[in-house]
Amino acid sequence: MLLKIGLFALISLSIYLGIAAGLILSNPPQKAVPSTGRPDPIDFTTLITADYANIPGLQPYTARDQATLYYRQYPSQAPTHKVLVLLHGSGWHSMQFHPLAAFVSQHGLAHVITPDLRGHGFSPQVRGDVAY
Repeated sequence: MLLKIGLFALISLSIYLGIAAGLILSNPPQKAVPSTGRPDPIDFTTLITADYANIPGLQPYTARDQATLYYRQYPSQAPTHKVLVLLHGSGWHSMQFHPLAAFVSQHGLAHVITPDLRGHGFSPQVRGDVAY
């Protein structure tokens, strides 16, 4: 039993080190730093120029603290029991996932839910609020 655990640990460590070495050696190209000397901000160009003509409307729900929050729902176009919840980061809101969510639902891969996290979206009670 101890031999099996040791062998598993050795194999896991080898895989971890192999992946780490591969990432280090791949040395991805670096972005050019603008003349300001500061790195470029997050680029939302692709998301801003996407086609939002058929984006689902925001649906309200009541959170445990009675706050009204919102989500978008993309029903699958084929029968499925799979549900995919896409959570945005701190930089935007559920709208950023429209192209991906539409693709997934239209191809019947899953029902997709894209919530606007607390403090985000078009009309949050307090922008950026994550106190609860």
